[in-house]
Amino acid sequence: MILKRQYNPLITFYHHNHPKSKMSQREEDTDSSISNNSTAVDVNSKEFQSSVEERKNSVHSFRVLASQQETESDKDLIIHSLHESLHIHKEILERIQNEKEEYQKQIEQERKKEKETVTEWKVASERVIGEQEERCKELEDNINRLRQELELKKEEYSKLEVNFYSYVKTIRVTDDDLSTIQPEISHLLSQLNNTCMGLKSKMDRKGGTKFVFEHWKDKIDLIKKYMIPVADQQQQEEEVLLDTSYITLFVEKYLINTLLSNVIDVPIHLGISINESFKEIDDWMSTRNKEWANRLRQQICSLVVQQPGDEEYQIQKGKDQLLSQIVSTLEFVYPPLKNDPKKIENLIQRASKLNLAVKGQEIKIERMPIEEGQTLFNPETMKATAKGKPNGIVFLSITPTFIARDELDNEHGFTVPGKVFCIENEQFSDDISEQEEEEEDVKID
Repeated sequence: MILKRQYNPLITFYHHNHPKSKMSQREEDTDSSISNNSTAVDVNSKEFQSSVEERKNSVHSFRVLASQQETESDKDLIIHSLHESLHIHKEILERIQNEKEEYQKQIEQERKKEKETVTEWKVASERVIGEQEERCKELEDNINRLRQELELKKEEYSKLEVNFYSYVKTIRVTDDDLSTIQPEISHLLSQLNNTCMGLKSKMDRKGGTKFVFEHWKDKIDLIKKYMIPVADQQQQEEEVLLDTSYITLFVEKYLINTLLSNVIDVPIHLGISINESFKEIDDWMSTRNKEWANRLRQQICSLVVQQPGDEEYQIQKGKDQLLSQIVSTLEFVYPPLKNDPKKIENLIQRASKLNLAVKGQEIKIERMPIEEGQTLFNPETMKATAKGKPNGIVFLSITPTFIARDELDNEHGFTVPGKVFCIENEQFSDDISEQEEEEEDVKID
């Protein structure tokens, strides 16, 4: 297409100076020569010369000669035009080639630049990755070092914590706290009641009645009035017998009072040789520093349990003496008890365990005072026996009410209701007044 555009002016000039027939023939030759480049031009020239030679030999030689001259002139013009066309074509090809080379060079430069960019990016990436790997390794080393330091700190902290808690923590002989001491007290009272009820079938009523009258002489008249039927009161004093259920109440009262005074209320523990000495020190310290007094008590109790030494014999000796004391007192009430005191021994053992748990607490477990004949029945802190009145005044306090209260936390504590025997309030007041008047008359006489 480019060559055609370049040859168009030459072809137009040729058509203008030659006839149609010749123009047609030459146009075909020119197209053929253009398509075949410079080689086609040479071939057409030879054909033209051969045709001219043929015409020379013809009859019209003069016209042929004139035509030959004209043809040679046209030939030169065509050749010149073709040379110019070829030159133009050559320039076009050279320009295309140059453009091609420049484009290829540009592409190569771009590819080279891109390759350099990629190489630089790759190098930079590898450098960054290397730096990150080094940083990561450094961080891992730091983490490992910090972990080791943390483990060392944990070990040191654990040692400090153990030392700290061993110094400031509450020293308890047992693992009990208020949440376990409350049911332990209830279990002791329940075991005490079951023991008395189990011995009921072995009771001697005469011995039991004598036991009650001997231990509660100040209540003999009131006991007879409220615990002995009216029909039996007409009998002689030696023949008056209490019901086994009433005797059981008094035996239960005797046992709990004995256990409290000989086991729970001792300064440290039953049978310990320093009980009285410690009581003096504890009284002296409690007035000055209650916390120190509690801690000293806890330490000594813990020492007695963990390293009893020769005190172990004294503890067992104290338990045996207490057992003999109880059995000797109750053997007239329960004759077979002397031969089988195991139930009483179990009560002493359980009370001793409860004592150690109580002594290890910071909060003191107290007993609510119940004055017989004056304290009104309170269902929150007392429970009435089946034989007595559900309401009224307390005639007999069988087991005490245990109370534990935290001065810093009102909700931290407990109450174990005591067992009481109650009678009607008005009737008892009248009886007390009559008894007091009789005593005054006796004094006047």
